[in-house]
Amino acid sequence: MGEWIRIIDLLQVNHTIESIFTSEYDNETEYFFDVKKAGQVFDDWAYASNMYTYISSLVVVGDNGKVIRYGEDVGRLNVEELLQKDWARKIDQSNGELVWIGIHENYAGIHYRNPYVVSLTKKLDYGGSQALVYISFKSQFFFDKLNTKHDPNNDLFLLDSHNRIVYNRDPSLINQLYENHLNIQSKGYSMITNQSGEKLLAARVTISNTGWSVVETIPYKTLTQGSTMIFKVTTIVFLLSFLVTGFVWFLITSRIVNPIQRLTRTMNRVRGNEQIVRVEIQSNDEIGQLNRNFNYMMERIDRLHQDNLREQAEKNDAEYRALQSQINPHFLYNTLNSIRWMAIIQKADNIREIIEVLGRLLRNTIKMNDTIIPIRVELELLRDYIQIQKLRYNDKFEVEFLFDEEITEYQCIKFILQPIIENAIFHGIEPKEGRGTITIRLFIESEVLWIEIYDNGVGMEQEVLNKLLMANDKKGSIGLINVHERIQRTFGQDYGLFVESECGTHTLVKIKQPVITSIAEGNDD
Repeated sequence: MGEWIRIIDLLQVNHTIESIFTSEYDNETEYFFDVKKAGQVFDDWAYASNMYTYISSLVVVGDNGKVIRYGEDVGRLNVEELLQKDWARKIDQSNGELVWIGIHENYAGIHYRNPYVVSLTKKLDYGGSQALVYISFKSQFFFDKLNTKHDPNNDLFLLDSHNRIVYNRDPSLINQLYENHLNIQSKGYSMITNQSGEKLLAARVTISNTGWSVVETIPYKTLTQGSTMIFKVTTIVFLLSFLVTGFVWFLITSRIVNPIQRLTRTMNRVRGNEQIVRVEIQSNDEIGQLNRNFNYMMERIDRLHQDNLREQAEKNDAEYRALQSQINPHFLYNTLNSIRWMAIIQKADNIREIIEVLGRLLRNTIKMNDTIIPIRVELELLRDYIQIQKLRYNDKFEVEFLFDEEITEYQCIKFILQPIIENAIFHGIEPKEGRGTITIRLFIESEVLWIEIYDNGVGMEQEVLNKLLMANDKKGSIGLINVHERIQRTFGQDYGLFVESECGTHTLVKIKQPVITSIAEGNDD
């Protein structure tokens, strides 16, 4: 029943339908197109729910004289005659409540398909304008809902507020007045005798808010049939079960429980961190097999533990290489993007120069397979990258290098400076008004190599700074996180990136790594 109430609720809240009864139309063409839109709304609803296949007629009549029709029988329905029915004259007294008319003959002129329909009606309030909705749906709805949902030995009647039969498995009884010859209470249960002299248990329940009721009768003999036989069988089964259970329990105690307890004590030793334990139960049954499998499992665990240690070392190496490889496509994308903007902004005047620098940069990057390279080579790659960016940004910034020349012969991880410079340009210098300066300083302090990259750009807020090196945070920098993790995976947690920034003034990124004098030394670390 609730499905039909939801259909009326949809009519109440749909703006397309509401507009038909609240609008003032200058001509019938506008009204025609709005009705077409309403028809599309019904089609959309019908596509989403099979309830609309049961609708015989749906009519909405507004106090502005406008009408919406839907349903397979609505074309043969006379709306003026419909509004003259007794229920239509009384609907004003319903105070806007839903009124179930009940089952009746179809008001449509020709109703050979749906001779009987169930109807309901309600007044809809559209903010000062009102409309009367009338829905009649096929009685087949209750056959499809109820015909397979009750015991075939029982008889079920669905009655409307006028005591007419809305549903029974016998279609010939539909719309017939239900004669209460069974003397059933208005609500409750009764033991009655039908016209054939058969005893029946009858129940009647009233459906709230509709005035409808459900009556079901159950033959008394089906309730008591076989009860004596069930009692005897139950008693025999209980006695046999008791004897069998006692015998089985004896076997379980002597042959299963004790060995299992021994096995359990051995397993508890494993919980006590004993790595190699064995249990000896000499039997060929399932317990013995469980013992042998346990011993095999312990041997496998020991082997797997050793394998896991080896695989973890290989995994760390693979993760390191994967992190390092991420930087190449990231840089290539940004560089090619720079070329594209150069072509647009500079009208291709500097394309040859930037491509030459890019070719040299990519060639040097690809041919170097070592993880650890001299700082001198890293600075050469960085200068090529800076030249590309200075061309792109029309010399918006300058770069200063501060270091002693002998430091360049020490070793560092490949491609750790470019992501930081890229971050300084894109997020520090580019948003800044006027030219900016990036200072790169290298020095050694207490056997630690420090590389500082300072820019006088726009800086960053403390919240962004706190999340900058968090790999699981979307606000983190992919390039900086990559460099930070590669350094820590290579040299340990004491090394990596350290970032300081003040919003509106500067950003300082410090790279900390041990002093490495050769590639072999870096790989050993």
